[in-house]
Amino acid sequence: MTITNTVAKWRPREKPFKKFVVASAMLALGSAMETASVLDEDVRKEVAAWKDPLVVMFEVLPKGPYMVLEKRNGRLRYLGTNKIPADLVISFKTLEGAFLVMSAQIGTPQSYAEHRATLAGDISNAMSLIRCLNIVQGYLFPKIISQRVLKRVPPMSLKKHAIRAVIYALGVPYGLTKL
Repeated sequence: MTITNTVAKWRPREKPFKKFVVASAMLALGSAMETASVLDEDVRKEVAAWKDPLVVMFEVLPKGPYMVLEKRNGRLRYLGTNKIPADLVISFKTLEGAFLVMSAQIGTPQSYAEHRATLAGDISNAMSLIRCLNIVQGYLFPKIISQRVLKRVPPMSLKKHAIRAVIYALGVPYGLTKL
């Protein structure tokens, strides 16, 4: 009787829908971060505290998708989806973990608590980035979803509703600094 190694022939199945959802969410989040860094005072203050230049990358292991943000000359820019060397890297260990976070099924704190993501870089910059992400997610998601994803939903004044409208209308599709 011959024993063959069939396990070595197995490959994980591809998940194109989940990869598309995560890549699309990263695109929207990156553009919204760029726009919020121009319009929102709280995000501007957080970004101003970062060293200049600073490159932040979100990645899904092992093969992407990626989201790259860069602070240069006091401005935060969304650089796209190409993997580049970064000062701060937030890595989702699996596509499943990234899908749960990007589809607003779980929040960022729960993702870290469940060890679905890792961090490489300065933790103070990462905490500041998470505060910015919470503000931007407050703009992107309706209140019913924000309550489930965020620990504390930021209060929405009339000015913040106007910023939300600009983020939806111009920021996500185009990126405000590209106009």
